[in-house]
Amino acid sequence: MLKNLKSLFIVDDSTDEKKEPTEKKKEQPKKEVVANKQNITNQQPTTNAGKVDNGIIDKLLGAIEKNNLDGFDYLEFKKALKALEKIPMDESTKYRSTFATASTMGVTLENLIESTTHYIKVLDKENNTFTKAFEGQLTSKVGNKEKEIVQFDAIIKEKSEKIKQLTEEITKHQVQITELRKVVDESKTKIDKTRNDFKLSYLHLRTQLEQDVEKMKQYLK
Repeated sequence: MLKNLKSLFIVDDSTDEKKEPTEKKKEQPKKEVVANKQNITNQQPTTNAGKVDNGIIDKLLGAIEKNNLDGFDYLEFKKALKALEKIPMDESTKYRSTFATASTMGVTLENLIESTTHYIKVLDKENNTFTKAFEGQLTSKVGNKEKEIVQFDAIIKEKSEKIKQLTEEITKHQVQITELRKVVDESKTKIDKTRNDFKLSYLHLRTQLEQDVEKMKQYLK
């Protein structure tokens, strides 16, 4: 039943592809086909625009099937209209012809519109259910992750500030170390000079004293 219902709304292109003559396929060089596929791939960037999904269509049509109204309604009208698909007549004539047949069973335009509205409401209900489920998944799988991203961004910002502060402190300490090394070098130079000056001055005086001692021993015996 679902397959028949699906055929009312979905056109199967696979049948047309099978009917394509094999001679036409042979006419196209193999390399050219590959090149064309590459061009198509390059010209069609990946997007999230969405597409008609067979699984979702089956689910929605399943809901319509479960809520199928008794008697001749929009679905029966759609089936009768579908049966005229290959008959060469314009769309307006097909609709009038199908409605004329339905009228013999007491079906009115109001009946058809009401039943169509009923199925639209069925689809709307499925849409609302899906939207709530989608929002739940969006919150659990996206919203919570986005909160984590915000938290990590805050942590990164905080740590970046700390790194900046520490970098500034390190730079300041490096400057202090440079200044201290300069002071140390100057102090060492000054101390070394004073020490050397003292040693030379000490030796100068001591030598004189020792010389005087020798002279006293020599001259005063």
